[in-house]
Amino acid sequence: MKEDEQVRLPDGRALGYAEYGDPAGEPVFYFHGWPSSRYQGKLVHELAAERGLRIIAPDRPGVGLSDPLPGRGFGSWPQDVAHCADALGIGRFRLYGVSGGGPYALATAAALPERVIAAAILCGAPPFGEPADRAGMHWAYRTLAGLKRLRRFALPGVIGASRWMIDRGQHRAPMSWMIRGIPPSDREAIADAGCWDSVTRSYLEGVRGGPEAVLTEGELYLEPWDFSPEEIRVPVAFWHGLADKNLPCEVAKKLAARIPGAEGHWEPGEGHYSLPLRYRVPVLDWLRAR
Repeated sequence: MKEDEQVRLPDGRALGYAEYGDPAGEPVFYFHGWPSSRYQGKLVHELAAERGLRIIAPDRPGVGLSDPLPGRGFGSWPQDVAHCADALGIGRFRLYGVSGGGPYALATAAALPERVIAAAILCGAPPFGEPADRAGMHWAYRTLAGLKRLRRFALPGVIGASRWMIDRGQHRAPMSWMIRGIPPSDREAIADAGCWDSVTRSYLEGVRGGPEAVLTEGELYLEPWDFSPEEIRVPVAFWHGLADKNLPCEVAKKLAARIPGAEGHWEPGEGHYSLPLRYRVPVLDWLRAR
């Protein structure tokens, strides 16, 4: 396990990454959620090692150990991934995209068909460029999505408050109040040994660069995508919980229908936090079998 690595990209930027799983295994690039970081990949460390899979979890520009890239979009990410793979001596690889990492995995699959073997998308963020697609979003996301000035004013305070709440712990107010308001499956997942620590550690690293870095990435999800899912020609499979209150499953289904041959696994009772924890085994097995 190596968690604080960097490679130097051709334009001089540093790209931070972590490695988990089997260091001699088949490579899988793990794309973290938002706001999160490379540390999120630790959730699959032991299971990947058992399956002979090497997990490379890069920080996106401006996150964690990665330098910013002004004006970036989803479509600029595949070249960073390709350069990282080159630096690590990796030819072909698989993709594992979680939540906000979903669009990045799909953009990479579309841009690098000669290198991407397959892509798995877990509770991935679907397009939210159109207001109608935001109707089923979590109310907090929906509010911030519609009010740019509000989110830029509010986010510094939100990040500060979240650090304080995490420091107090999941069983003390106000975090305990918030956890009671999420689906039962998500509450059980967060209570799982190691999940809370992993998620919060990854989150804190993801917001370390401050509000501007978080906003730069977050606002990409509210814009039209700069790549076409219809152009993807590698195997893609979606896993999404029908009880997901953060990112609605119905919009994810619409996205899957746009990708030729994409598989859809729509799981009853699973939420936004429970699905990535409970479905690690079938997802890793699916990737390994491709």
